[in-house]
Amino acid sequence: MRRMQCVAAAAAAWALLAAGTAQAQRQAAQRQIRPGQTINATLTESDPRTTERGRFHVYTFAARSGQTLVATMRSKDFDTYLTVGRVVSGITDAMKTDDDRGGGTDSRIRFVVPQDGNYLLVAQSLSEDGKGAYTLQLENAPAPATATPRAIRVGQTMNGDLAATDAVEDDDSYYDTYTITAHKGQRLQIDMTSEFDAFLNFGKMDGTEFTSIRTDDDGGGGTNSRLRITIPDDGEYVIHANSVGPGVTGPYTLAVTEREAPATTATPRAIEPNAEVTGSLDETDPQGEDDSYFDYWTYQGHQGERIRISLSSEAFDTYLTLGTLQNGQFTEIDSNDDAGESTNSVLEATLPSTGTFVIRVKALSGENEGAYTLKVEPQR
Repeated sequence: MRRMQCVAAAAAAWALLAAGTAQAQRQAAQRQIRPGQTINATLTESDPRTTERGRFHVYTFAARSGQTLVATMRSKDFDTYLTVGRVVSGITDAMKTDDDRGGGTDSRIRFVVPQDGNYLLVAQSLSEDGKGAYTLQLENAPAPATATPRAIRVGQTMNGDLAATDAVEDDDSYYDTYTITAHKGQRLQIDMTSEFDAFLNFGKMDGTEFTSIRTDDDGGGGTNSRLRITIPDDGEYVIHANSVGPGVTGPYTLAVTEREAPATTATPRAIEPNAEVTGSLDETDPQGEDDSYFDYWTYQGHQGERIRISLSSEAFDTYLTLGTLQNGQFTEIDSNDDAGESTNSVLEATLPSTGTFVIRVKALSGENEGAYTLKVEPQR
């Protein structure tokens, strides 16, 4: 899960410093760290602590504007919590915090120095009773030397390698950039396989800004990624080959293939009163205007008959529509998205005439696939 750092969450970690306590100020003056240095230290019973978190040490360091630094705190004795900040006009400003981005219960912060000056690192225990040995490391981050986009064609497979010299996302994960030229209506499948947890992000450049269109984490099975998309317009698109979690490196394979065109029409299947049937949406089904796959089911009803239609799936957010079908044209009578607090659908309707009615089963939006269960119950 991909998360942004929240400065507000650091307020408690700075409580003693903001209050200007003598003990905290002495720590800031006595403990120093410089880029390239690793410090071994111990949190003890006598160290200051905050009310919401545990004991802490404060370190000062000098840094230059534009410098990219990585601070890492590790401990086998307690769950670490790390904060970086600075003092501006006597007020302590927390810039970034982290709990577990260092792996396990260790902490890691990557940050760009906004201006020349002195900065603070607070090495802390997450819990109030945490104490013991820890290491604190401050490093200059490697410059992005392998961030140049690579072109990939439909039908091509390429090998890549996430490295510390790649470009960096907001969550401190490395990514490689690929460009691909595609045409409107083209149906592409992008697969990223690796021993690490892969993450794909497909989008387009708007000037110098990347705009995401679709992402995928585990669609390729296991921790591999598979992204299926129908191209909205002619042009050049961008693929970010990424990982789940910060600081992950290693080799991967990226493949782009063209998928077959879907069916143009759905063949309706009959459903009987009180019968429960199962079906599945996949790329062989026809697609609606929102690119979602759909199935048709027919029900023979009578004028004035009240029915309850329920649609459920563990694979996607369901959307249920009751209507009629004539000359291939579907006309909606009623629809339902979510029943109660679930993502399943329930529709209750009174049939306006005697004849054949059509139930359209689909996902709420997008090319979602998977199994579903459908049931029609006449109501008294």
